[in-house]
Amino acid sequence: MNSLPFDPVAALALTDVTLTDVAGLCGGELAGDDAPISHLRPVSTKDPPEATLSYAVDELFLDELVRRDFAAAILTAEGAAVWGNRPAVIHPQPAIAFYQVHTELVRAGAYGNFPEHRGVGGSVATSAKVHPSVWIGDDVEIGDHVTLLPNTALADGVRIQAGTVIAGDGFQVTDIGEGRFLVPHAGGVVLGNGVSIGSNCCVDKGLFSAVTSLGPGTMLDNLVHVAHDVTIGKRCTLTAKVELSGVVTLDDDVWLAPNTSCNQFIRFGRGAYTGTGSVVVRDVAPFTLVRGNPAKPAGHMCLCRTKLGPFETETTCGVCGRRYRLVENTVELVEK
Repeated sequence: MNSLPFDPVAALALTDVTLTDVAGLCGGELAGDDAPISHLRPVSTKDPPEATLSYAVDELFLDELVRRDFAAAILTAEGAAVWGNRPAVIHPQPAIAFYQVHTELVRAGAYGNFPEHRGVGGSVATSAKVHPSVWIGDDVEIGDHVTLLPNTALADGVRIQAGTVIAGDGFQVTDIGEGRFLVPHAGGVVLGNGVSIGSNCCVDKGLFSAVTSLGPGTMLDNLVHVAHDVTIGKRCTLTAKVELSGVVTLDDDVWLAPNTSCNQFIRFGRGAYTGTGSVVVRDVAPFTLVRGNPAKPAGHMCLCRTKLGPFETETTCGVCGRRYRLVENTVELVEK
């Protein structure tokens, strides 16, 4: 989708790490056979990569681990008994152990990095800072005082304006013992072909070996914040002061109005639209306009940003002529 010659998630994978190493890092006990570990992910991850380690603190977490086919887990002794013969590390506090392991792996440099590349054409301002492990495609324009931190990948035609920071650590706080600390991030950021980012924006890297991604043709206004592990589709528009919390997903053609704020894990369907100052706390259906605090449905929108009139089964946009139909309470575009 983003015309990169490498797989970003594979590039960030752990190297030469086994479950025995995990047990040693957290003071746990290996249960069952040893196994290679390539990634760490929370149990909420829908499609974990192969050889992924997670953790569970209760039966609900365990059910999710099994359902999503994680390769290994950090568990209590009781959880390990339910887990059966699958590879595991036993620890009395699995969540704390999980984040301890991740932090130690970051410190040891065990996670991978993006390859470095500089394409042809384009320009990089002399005041911009480009760190190692940054891939830059062709015809990329990087403005004054832009910071590209390690594990940034910019596909062809990306444009970034002054003062923006790409691939900094996000804000993930956890408690270990009696202290609190910010979890170090080991992921990356991928900006697809033709992405445009305004001034003084912040796009955080993925928390583990995951990526925050902006699809081709997506455009950000000034002062936009995109948190870790956010996935943005093609041709989305984020206007000034939009804030996306962690693990938010935008399908293609989403339009977010100024000062829109979104809770973590929210999903916007294709063509979803928000009103100015919306506070989004639940998923937004395709081609649906929401507004207010908390944001509530207020009609439907065409891809041309024209509000559609009320309809029961089908309607046609009076401006561009696109046709829509209602299927099981969800609006669908009738493709030509």
